[in-house]
Amino acid sequence: MRLGSANSYDKSLQNIAARQSDLSSQQEKLTSGKKINRPSDDPTGASQAERSLTRMARIATDQRALGVQANAITLAESALGDATSLVQGVRDLVVSAGNGTYTAADRASIAMQMQGLRDQLFSIANSTDANNTPLFGGLGSAVVPFTQSGTTITFNGLAGQNTSTETTVPGAMDGQAIWMNVASDPSNPNSAKTNLFAILDTAIAGIGSTTATAAAVTQTVSLALSQIDAGLNQIQSARGQAGTWLNRVDNIATTQQNRLQSLAADKSRAEDIDMVTGISDFQKMQTGYQAALQSYAQVQKLSLFNYIS
Repeated sequence: MRLGSANSYDKSLQNIAARQSDLSSQQEKLTSGKKINRPSDDPTGASQAERSLTRMARIATDQRALGVQANAITLAESALGDATSLVQGVRDLVVSAGNGTYTAADRASIAMQMQGLRDQLFSIANSTDANNTPLFGGLGSAVVPFTQSGTTITFNGLAGQNTSTETTVPGAMDGQAIWMNVASDPSNPNSAKTNLFAILDTAIAGIGSTTATAAAVTQTVSLALSQIDAGLNQIQSARGQAGTWLNRVDNIATTQQNRLQSLAADKSRAEDIDMVTGISDFQKMQTGYQAALQSYAQVQKLSLFNYIS
C-alpha cells in the first residue's frame, strides 16, 4: 500500500507539473499571439518562418535599391524633358536667325540667347541625384561627366548602359549615347560623330559672326537645323527609354509587394496562433490542470489542496 500511495503521489505531481507547464506555455502563446516563441516549440515551423523572414529581408533590400534607381531615372527623365524644351528653344532661334531682314546685330543678339540655352543644356547633362551621382554617367562614376576645355567637350564617364533585371533598373543613363554620338551629317548615318554641344557652339559662332555673308548664314542655319534635329531625336529617344524603365519599376514594385504579402502569409501560418483555437485549448488545459489538482488533493486528503481546488 505504501508503494501504491507513493506511485500515485508521484504521478499526481508529475501530472500537475506537466499540465502547469502546458498551461503556462499556452498562456505565453496567447500573450504573444504566436505559437512559436522559440525554435524548440516547433523546429520545422520555426525554420519555415525564418526562411520567409530572410526572403522578406532580401526583398526589402531590393526595394530600397529600386527606390534609389527609380529616383535617379525619374530625375533623368525630367532632365531630358527640360533638355528637349531647351533644344527646341535653340532650334526656334536658329530658324529666326535665317530671316533675311535681320542685321548682324540682330543675329548677334540671337546668338547670345542661344548661348544661354546652350549653357543650361550643358548643366543638365551634368545633373546629379540626391546622392550626387551623375544621372548621365553611363557605367562610370565620374563626379562631372562632361567637361569643356576650349572648344573640346569630353565625356568623363564610361560609355555603356546597364540593363534592367528582374529586380532592378539602371541607376544612370549613358551620356555618351545621348549627348555625344550625333551624326555630323544626319543624311549619312555612316559619317563621323560629333556632340550636341559642339553643334550648338558652331551654330552660335556662325550666327553671331559680324562678318558672315548672307549665304554663309543660310548655310549655317541649314546645317544647324539638321544636326539639332538629330540631337533632339536622341534626347527624345532616351527620354522614351527612361519612361520604359519607370514602367518597369512599377511592375517590379507590384511583383515585390505581392511576394512580400505571400511570404508574410507563409510566415504567419508557420508561427502565428489561431486565437479562437488557442483560447479553446487554453480553457481545456486549464480544466485539465484543475482536475489534476483535485486528483492530487484526493490522493493526499489535504485540506490545503481542497482549498485550492
